[in-house]
Amino acid sequence: MSCQDEAHSQDHEHEQGSHDHGHGDHSHSHSHEVPLEAGPQDSLYGVIDVVHVTAMNAVGGAEAGQKVIKSWDDRDDETRYCESDADDTLILKVPFNASVSLRSITVKAGPSGQTPREIHLFKDAPGMDFSDAEAADPTQVIEVVESRDGVEYQVKAAKFASISSLTLYVPGNASDGEEDSTRIYYVGLRGSWKPLPNRPGVIIYESAARPTDHKISEGVTGGQAWGSGY
Repeated sequence: MSCQDEAHSQDHEHEQGSHDHGHGDHSHSHSHEVPLEAGPQDSLYGVIDVVHVTAMNAVGGAEAGQKVIKSWDDRDDETRYCESDADDTLILKVPFNASVSLRSITVKAGPSGQTPREIHLFKDAPGMDFSDAEAADPTQVIEVVESRDGVEYQVKAAKFASISSLTLYVPGNASDGEEDSTRIYYVGLRGSWKPLPNRPGVIIYESAARPTDHKISEGVTGGQAWGSGY
């Protein structure tokens, strides 16, 4: 296992592919929504403060989290990834250089059982640790599709408006105890942004995508996937 530079009472409400889970005094939303047509035109890659992206419980230490922040053109590069260390839990903290309104998150993970079972999203929680993540009510919960393709999940935009950071908490993988670690290759974010007060604008460098790069894979119900390539 390594981060390589080479490579309850439950009330369910179903509405448009999402449902809410109640846990005592806490509740959170699970996302299964397919977003609008994918593309890098509204990629937030250029406003992520990459050098300050950190991971907790990652092989290679805090800086290992930076390996999953890649440009659109590098999204299929499996020589760089972040893998959990002591167990299958993982935290990624992603700060921004701008005020961001998040629209969707794309995750490429695996293989198979090393895929996160869920990802809990928290807005503006840069100081969060594992105890906080376990106790706090997530802004949104994503149920992750097991796929070696990247899968894009729409977030509830109203809950992620004008944020300065995003924290991803992985409470475990999908292996039911057969795999000891969780591995993530790529996290891509889409949305809109505006400069922070008294700070110059950020120039976005992102190459254009081909329409064929963006299609919904048959049988994928948890999000929108890129073309397979596998």
